[in-house]
Amino acid sequence: MDDAQQITAFIRDIVFLVLALVVLLVVFALYRSLSDLVSSARRTIEDAEDIISTVSSRLIGPAAAGSGAAFGAGKIAAFLFGLRRNRRNKNGRDRDRKKSRDGGGNNGG
Repeated sequence: MDDAQQITAFIRDIVFLVLALVVLLVVFALYRSLSDLVSSARRTIEDAEDIISTVSSRLIGPAAAGSGAAFGAGKIAAFLFGLRRNRRNKNGRDRDRKKSRDGGGNNGG
C-alpha cells in the first residue's frame, strides 16, 4: 500500500504541475492580448488628440479672432451710446433741478 500511495501522490503532483503550467500559459496569453489592446487604445487616443488639436486650431483660432473683433466693435458702440446717454442724463438732471427750484410739484415747501 505504501507504493500505491506514493504513486498516487506522484501522479497528483504531476497533474498539479501540469495544471499550474496551463494556468501560467493562459495568464501569459491574456497579458499579451490585453497589452496589445491597451497599446491600440493608446494609439487611438493619441490620434484623436491630434485630430482634435488640428480641428480646434483651424476652427477656434479664426472664431476667436472674429469674437475679438466683435468684442472691440461692441466696446466702441457701448462707448458711443454711453456718451449719448450721458448727454441725455445731464439735460434730464437740469430739468429736475429747475423743477425743484421752482417748487415743481412740492406744495409743502
